[in-house]
Amino acid sequence: MATVLVVLFLLKALTVSYSAEIANLSGEWTVSEATGKYDNLKATVPGGIYTDLMNNKIIGDIFYGNNDTETRWVAETSWTYKREFLVDDALLNHNTVNLVFEGLDTFSTILINNVEIGTSQNMFVRYIFDVKEVLQSGNNTIEVRFASPIKMADNLTSKQDYTVPPKCPAAQYRGECHVNQIRKMQASFSWDWGPAFPSMGIWKEVYLEAFNSSVVRYLMADHQDAPNTTDSWLVTISTYLSAKKGETIVGKLLYNLQTDVSLIQEVVDVNRTSDNGDDVRVDFSVEIAKIAVRSWWPNGYGEQKLYNLSAEFRNGDETSTKSVRIGFREIELVQEKIGTGLSFYFKVNGVPIFAKGANEIPLDVLPERGQNPETVSRILESAHATNMNMLRVWGGGVYESDYFYDKADELGILIWQDFMFACAMYPTYPEYLNNVAAEVRHQVKRLNSHPSIALWAGNNENEVALMTNWYGTHSNLTLYKDDYIKLYIDTIEPELRKVTDSVIFLSSSPTNGKESVQEHYLASNPQDPLYGDVHFYNYLVNSLEPETYPIPRFASEFGYQSLPDVDAWMTATDNLTDLDPDSSFMEHRQHHPIGNAENTLLISYQLTLNNSIDDYYKTYIFYSQIVQAMSIKFESEYYRSFMGRVDSQGRGNTMGALFWQLNDVWVAPTWSSIDYTGKWKMLQYFAKEFFAPTIVTSYLDVSRQLRIYAVSEVASLIGTTLDALLLVQVYNWNSFKVVTATTMNATLEYGKSLEVGVVDTDVYLQTIGCGSLPDARNNCFFYLTLSASGSVIAPHNLALATSLKESNLVKTKVEVAGVKQVDDEGFKFEITVNADGISLFVWLDSHGIRGRFGENGFAQVVPTMQVVFQADEKTSASILEKAITVTHLNNEQYQ
Repeated sequence: MATVLVVLFLLKALTVSYSAEIANLSGEWTVSEATGKYDNLKATVPGGIYTDLMNNKIIGDIFYGNNDTETRWVAETSWTYKREFLVDDALLNHNTVNLVFEGLDTFSTILINNVEIGTSQNMFVRYIFDVKEVLQSGNNTIEVRFASPIKMADNLTSKQDYTVPPKCPAAQYRGECHVNQIRKMQASFSWDWGPAFPSMGIWKEVYLEAFNSSVVRYLMADHQDAPNTTDSWLVTISTYLSAKKGETIVGKLLYNLQTDVSLIQEVVDVNRTSDNGDDVRVDFSVEIAKIAVRSWWPNGYGEQKLYNLSAEFRNGDETSTKSVRIGFREIELVQEKIGTGLSFYFKVNGVPIFAKGANEIPLDVLPERGQNPETVSRILESAHATNMNMLRVWGGGVYESDYFYDKADELGILIWQDFMFACAMYPTYPEYLNNVAAEVRHQVKRLNSHPSIALWAGNNENEVALMTNWYGTHSNLTLYKDDYIKLYIDTIEPELRKVTDSVIFLSSSPTNGKESVQEHYLASNPQDPLYGDVHFYNYLVNSLEPETYPIPRFASEFGYQSLPDVDAWMTATDNLTDLDPDSSFMEHRQHHPIGNAENTLLISYQLTLNNSIDDYYKTYIFYSQIVQAMSIKFESEYYRSFMGRVDSQGRGNTMGALFWQLNDVWVAPTWSSIDYTGKWKMLQYFAKEFFAPTIVTSYLDVSRQLRIYAVSEVASLIGTTLDALLLVQVYNWNSFKVVTATTMNATLEYGKSLEVGVVDTDVYLQTIGCGSLPDARNNCFFYLTLSASGSVIAPHNLALATSLKESNLVKTKVEVAGVKQVDDEGFKFEITVNADGISLFVWLDSHGIRGRFGENGFAQVVPTMQVVFQADEKTSASILEKAITVTHLNNEQYQ
């Protein structure tokens, strides 16, 4: 019998209201440097020191030029935030008055009226201080004195009497050392895709709360099948009420849950004492008929139905309320015997899904800016629009904003949630572990009710780092293994389970899952493709050959770099010579060791670079985006072609492809599909097609057989089949005319890759008149179309018989022939694109007019195409037509 971990969850955005008094302390503050060099500068809360110094013109734009290194002094300095505020007698007359910081980054001492009331040492927790005794009626002052995170990290290395590696990042990162010593965004000390900006500041809201009895801190809801029936959900609602040590909380909790058929209302008496000063937890369960609610589904599988749930605490006339919107769904991580290994895939509401998506890094390296709803919406809506159903919130960043998870819930984007540990060993002395435990408790209570949360993972790559000696851990492997177990297995997992046991937890990513558990959580080969998930990168071999790639159960990281376009670069420099791939500026921005050389090598496998041509940098940028898009398309489709099937070695049944990475934190050569300005690279447009619900794909095997597969994950196909027709057309590069065409029948079944046909490429191309070898490979290509009932059901796919650089592409001319407005508001347009011959990677650019094309980077195999453009802001057809440029691989510049 298959062993599965069943998790059923509810969702969503927490709102709070009090009859007690709230005083918002966000807004205008001042900030001063410790020595007085800069005094009483204007500051904004929520915010951070880099943002405030830029706004005060003390430093320039940190994202421009080499300002990341030229502003190093900022993070080496201590800074004090200060403001005055008024308190009236009505607020002071409450039994409790708390100062609440939703986020402090990171090491600070807090004073009210010159009296120290507490300290902070973790960016990821909420800090609550009782300040009733230090407040006064009328004017008050608050100071938050931040210490340099760089110096604090260095000081904390002495807490452990042995090295906790790595001490510092690679020299090419241009980063700071010892970030693993502190509970702060790990990437703020630099990464191979981002700069070092070790921020300080009050990065989330701050306020005073005053009440007499208690307030609702968290509201969570789990659900599972009710005992002895499959027709009802048993919903367990957990409410956390604030309490002081030894305090007894007395009152009533009133619950309201709106279903499709009725409003469920319940009242629970509360009489609980806090023994240790922790919040008092009150659990309440209610049974709900399944016919009364609709299921929540991931993007592409159904609707994202949400229901309103509220809990109101009453004590006399005082009330405190939190509200969530919840979604009913069942999620399982299935790890069952398959050949010599175990499967690894998600079932949602009983349906196996292929996880299609990407890895999300912090939305901004300055954490307060990553909270911006516009930024969040742009990224998540881009994921949704390109058929993604899962994002991995990577463990070197931040636990994202409430709005982020709210939006993921609404869009049906499942979240693989890492705890914030990445690419390092970590300390395990008691104070550090206690700090981590508080972080886990807060974040799990805050986030776990979201149905978008698919699983929690302990860290990013630390199991594989430890077991394959990335940082010299084999010098004392037993010691570092013990530390690993202390942190992830003895601290993080138990704290998670205290909050809720109805979750999927993996100790690391990549991991062998259950097999890692069997090996005491540390597998001898954490990258074994027969178990769990894998991360795969190889920049030295041809990225368009199937032999390059593993055949894993689940690929949770893989990727290739590219460069953002010229418009993006010109926000970071005003000198076009900086865009030369070998310039000192480009070398400064390239943090990945030998990254530029690897990019050039990968391009050279597919295309011919000529650095003597004019505007060579434009060619290099364009080629880098082509190769990135082609490579991740090939790899993703290759993984999808193993859905529901295994090879002779037991590899396959691949059920996830999350490429690295979705977004950027600055303008640089990185792995992103969306650049820092928010513009889609070619890869993001390609993702819309290679993550489509139904695809037709192919690859050349070692014997040059073109193997063609069709894969469908259309929900309506579950439990049935679909008769489809594959049209295989062969074109010669020199004509729009089809050389020959053949059809193949296919019967599609949900979730199972079907090999539709095999073509003996060399023999076939010679037979139909493409020439003799090697010209037959160079002269012709395949064009695949999958249809059913006369309609195309998958994106067209082009298959090459050789590399692009060996193909006999002809020079062509592509131009925008017209732009027509197709709505009444001036947001939607139809662009007519004409070509005088077959043209590849046709790229439309609207430059200063922000928006998205319906498709881009496409192969044009017909003389005229219409492409839809959706503008972000109202414009006109004439303005858009003047702005648009078009380029393609076959034009004069690239021949």
